Amino acid sequence: MATNTLVRLFQSQLTNADAELYKAPPLTRVTVIALYKTNIDVTARTFRLHHVAGGSSSGIDNALYYDEPIAAKRVHPRIDNGIILEPGQSLRGLCSSTLTVTLTAFGIVTEETA
Repeated sequence: MATNTLVRLFQSQLTNADAELYKAPPLTRVTVIALYKTNIDVTARTFRLHHVAGGSSSGIDNALYYDEPIAAKRVHPRIDNGIILEPGQSLRGLCSSTLTVTLTAFGIVTEETA
């Protein structure tokens, strides 16, 4: 039997270095259903978001958004058809400028129970 819970998965200010934003726990499947990109800077910025298998690193082969523009002083909601994260998979990201862009993700966490 599985339980489904709608949660905020993460809220993170991006830096200009690739970093893990969220990792699906063991025995858990996660479906990202909403992603909010917030740019607090007076200058337009870009960001990258990668869907990474366990033990892998970010690259062009697993990029979901690559140098995606975000206008200055704007919030951009994006409702997805679903980004599926299997156990051990993660979302990693970075930005063109440190601490100017925040990503917030909401999703459904499905946990397998005995």
